[in-house]
This record gives sequence, structure tokens and C-alpha cells, in this order.
Amino acid sequence: MTKARKTMALVIPLALVAACTDAAKAPAEAAMAAATEAMDSLKGDAARYAPDAVKSLESSYVTARDSMANKDYQGVLTFAKGIPDKAREVLAKVDAAKAALTKEWTETGEATTRTVEAAKSRLHLLSRVKRLPAGVDQATLARASADLAAIEAGRAAAADQYRSGDRSGAVAHAKDLEGRAAALLGSLGAG
Repeated sequence: MTKARKTMALVIPLALVAACTDAAKAPAEAAMAAATEAMDSLKGDAARYAPDAVKSLESSYVTARDSMANKDYQGVLTFAKGIPDKAREVLAKVDAAKAALTKEWTETGEATTRTVEAAKSRLHLLSRVKRLPAGVDQATLARASADLAAIEAGRAAAADQYRSGDRSGAVAHAKDLEGRAAALLGSLGAG
């Protein structure tokens, strides 16, 4: 009987552990792993272009992680299950926003280049004439020359900003420069 008791002493704890294991643990662990991978994919541009969506997913992820720590496997399944699909939606929105900003950057840059070139040409022409048109004097030409230099420096700064990944900031900067270039051209009696 002692041998039987020893066997029972070993088997009963194993049986209790097996009986206490929740059937939802494995699916919860898989859902948590998928949610973690999805959250890792959102690092980088997603927080910049879709901050509200990322914060919402982070909230769900934290709740799922806390549920996992508390061994609430049903809670993990509830909160973590939709995170991968929502993360893919966010990434698609980010890609669309980046494409739109790239298009806007290109269009604004081209328009600014045309306006700056027209202003350079007009400034060059006015610096060579003997009689300036009404409303334009030497002080205006000097200001225009300084403004033109500032606009060109701003274009370089906006391009650096764009290359560093701040596309929306670069587009806003470029639009400001486009407006300044148009005003410059207008101050030279053109446009």
C-alpha cells in the first residue's frame, strides 16, 4: 500500500493541475501574441499619421495584457482578438495619408518652383531697366532679393524636413513658401 500511496501522491497533484488549466489559455496566448505583433507593426509612422487610432489600440492592448496577467483568458480574447485587423486598417490609412502628402508635396514644390523662377526672372529684369514700374523702387528690389534668398533657404529646410519623415510639416512649410513666393512676385509688379 505504501507504493500505491506514493503513486497517488504524485498523480493527484498532476490531475489537479490538469483539471485547473483553463481551456481558453492557449487561444488567449495566441491572441495575445498576434496582438503584440500587430502593436509592434504600429511603431513609427502610425503614431504620427493616425495617433487617435493608435491610442485606441494601445488601450485595448493594455487591457488585454492586464487580463492575461490576471489569468482572465476570456478577457484577453475579448480585447486582443480584434487588434490585428484594426492595426492593418490603421496601417492602410497611414499609407494612404503618406501617399496623399507625397502628392501634395510634389504639387506644391512644382508650383513654388515656377513662382520662384518667375520672381527671379522678374527681379533680374527689373534690376537691368533704367526706369522701374510704378510701385517698385530700389528698396522694393532689395527687399525682394532678400525675400527670395529666404524663400530658397526655406525650400531647402522644407526638403530636409520631408526627408526626415515629417511630411505633413514639410507640406505646410512648402505651402507657406508658395504663398510667400506669390506675394514676392506680386510686389515686383507681376502676377
